[in-house]
Amino acid sequence: MNFTQCNLGSGIRLHLCETDKFKSITCKVFIQQDLDKEKASSTALIPLILRRGSQKFPTTLQIARELEYLYAADFSSDVLKIGERQILEFYFDMVDPALLPNGAQNAERGLGTFWDIITNPAGSGSRFVETYFSQEQQNLQQEVEGLVNNKRAYAMARAISEMFSDEPFGVYKYGDVEGVNNLKNEAVFQHFQELLTTCPLDVFLVGPNLDVLANMFARFDLQRGKIQTLQPPVQKEVKEPRYITETMDVQQSILFMGYRTNHMYLNDNYYALLVGNGILGGFPHSKLFMNVRERASLAYYVGSSIEGTKGVLTITAGIDGTKVDQTINIIEQQLEDLQNGIVSEEELDQTKRGLITSITSMSDNPASIIDRSIIGIVNGQMRSIDYVTQAIERVTLDDVVRVMNKLTLDLVYVLQGKKEE
Repeated sequence: MNFTQCNLGSGIRLHLCETDKFKSITCKVFIQQDLDKEKASSTALIPLILRRGSQKFPTTLQIARELEYLYAADFSSDVLKIGERQILEFYFDMVDPALLPNGAQNAERGLGTFWDIITNPAGSGSRFVETYFSQEQQNLQQEVEGLVNNKRAYAMARAISEMFSDEPFGVYKYGDVEGVNNLKNEAVFQHFQELLTTCPLDVFLVGPNLDVLANMFARFDLQRGKIQTLQPPVQKEVKEPRYITETMDVQQSILFMGYRTNHMYLNDNYYALLVGNGILGGFPHSKLFMNVRERASLAYYVGSSIEGTKGVLTITAGIDGTKVDQTINIIEQQLEDLQNGIVSEEELDQTKRGLITSITSMSDNPASIIDRSIIGIVNGQMRSIDYVTQAIERVTLDDVVRVMNKLTLDLVYVLQGKKEE
């Protein structure tokens, strides 16, 4: 399932995936900005406040009643981090209006409600409702502070912040505690207006009979100014790897190894990198899982992942803190074997099949159909499922070896238990 795209003017793009496969209309709106330490907390607070109330529906109770009236429609909002972009995400889903009484009126009412919530917040016109602002500021503070309670997520965030300490990618998607505490109502409202009027905005629709809905979006009034030009990801060379150990009261130590891949989404070898990551640690049959966890019994969990927009490969493992060096040695041996082409035909084929199955299965869920397109939006190049699956099928072992030999170790980070220390 692929999208057709049309421009609604002033940096607004509409993406339509017409299908009778689902009995619903799913819509997502994304607003992109450059990831910035000074703005990250302000941006993260906005979707929390917006879902509290709009001018037409000024309380959460009124929003809930309206969604219930629309036959249990669903709404949510959050922020995403992809590469060095921080993205506002708004989600709306309702029953296919063609299946409802007064379908056209319900469709217009549903999309109108969605648009009102994300563009017309409750408040005075220059600031948010003060109770909403203060309550959600406290909630966001607790969210950021509470990261430490999820040791795996905390270790990942800490390692990323250290590895990219002088790059935007090192900024956590919700900002930091100091940034949240310093937020002021009027300043956040002004920032919201700037995002709404000057940042690239993408609207995605999945479902049947989208022409009518597309016309509705085209009629929505949104005053837009000069659209910001967003920056590509910063790229740096690594001189030598760094090693950082942090001690905390944890039962299980966490190992993080971060590599610069020197290949990103727009590179020709991107899909060879995906296959290489799959062979290394992306699946239960991968080298890391089979050799580090199953055979050597050195990890409670272990795996690798790719951030294709920034060009980063990360390996994470939950381990016994007394066996850090041993675990690192075996992990490095698996990567070295892969770089030397020590990969069976079965490993290669099984990995490619796993990737293709994962991608094609996204077409079973309307939200997933949209989500797989976000990386294309950020990088300025949308790719169809057929394009992606064919690109994966064409990957050879030589391609994988060539790409994986470009990896450069940047950081080894260990979150270690006090007793283990």
